[in-house]
Amino acid sequence: MKRKVSTLLEKWPLKKPFIISRSARSETSTITVSIQDGMHRGCGECVPNSRYGESIDSTIEQMKTVEQELSDGLNREELNDIMPAGTARNAIDCALWDLDTKLSGKNVATMSGLDWPVAIETVQTISILSPQKMHEEAKTLSNFPIIKVKMNSELVLERVRAVHAGAPNSKLLIDANESWTIELLKHVTPYLTDLNVQMIEQPLHADDDLALTDYQSQLPIFADESCHSTSDLPALKHKYQGINIKLDKTGGLTEAIALEKAAHRQGYQIMVGCMLSTSLGIAPAMFIAGRAQFVDIDAPALLKKDRKYGIQINQGKASALNPLLWGGC
Repeated sequence: MKRKVSTLLEKWPLKKPFIISRSARSETSTITVSIQDGMHRGCGECVPNSRYGESIDSTIEQMKTVEQELSDGLNREELNDIMPAGTARNAIDCALWDLDTKLSGKNVATMSGLDWPVAIETVQTISILSPQKMHEEAKTLSNFPIIKVKMNSELVLERVRAVHAGAPNSKLLIDANESWTIELLKHVTPYLTDLNVQMIEQPLHADDDLALTDYQSQLPIFADESCHSTSDLPALKHKYQGINIKLDKTGGLTEAIALEKAAHRQGYQIMVGCMLSTSLGIAPAMFIAGRAQFVDIDAPALLKKDRKYGIQINQGKASALNPLLWGGC
């Protein structure tokens, strides 16, 4: 019997606008892939990113190129051989993981050798606003252990100082989303160390990060846009001290596991991140979050409404993954 493959586009309104250095949005769009094998069905979700040349249409078209192979029984290893890393492969790879749990009677933890996700500490994100508004946002999050602060190249110290004043006991992660220059980085970093900042994520554009080579930063610098999969690791040497693993970049949990292991062996710190997805998109990433120094899986908390059996986040603690959402047998 052939498998049945289907895709579904959905839109999810946000509680408030999400503003980073290169965009602002009030909703997010997800694509869900479902693979049906007899009575069993596996699902995976992705969020196309225009930063990487992806759109809803291009992602769905890419999914269609392997639809026949999936119908004929293509497995995860074969998928990684014939399809490049990215959002389309992520949704399919995760759907295959989910389907395999139903077919094998083993959950993802057993299949992968990783722990079932329980009590994961995650950041809460503050978008780019005026320093005063960011201060007010920080006050509402003052009990969160870690806050991620989106940043552009303007009013950097004013904004970080405002967040720190609002949540003086919270650790801060700075995400510049490629908006800084090396000169700005060198200028602000010495001040950031006194504001409980723990790391800086992707300060320079991925195509212009050679200036980081051998730069002796007082804070670890993490690669996000500069690191998608294991093949990117050699180019990060002497520039970054950590990497942000996102399944929409790696092309699924299969490559994410391989990337985490390779990066760990090479001495990189690990962050697990996410796009603006629902809990279905977050669930697979939770399996590698237990091996990360920093975890950013707060996307469900930014939605007005999430999926059934979704992940609840309470003051920086994510609830245990419900096997009825994803990954359970």
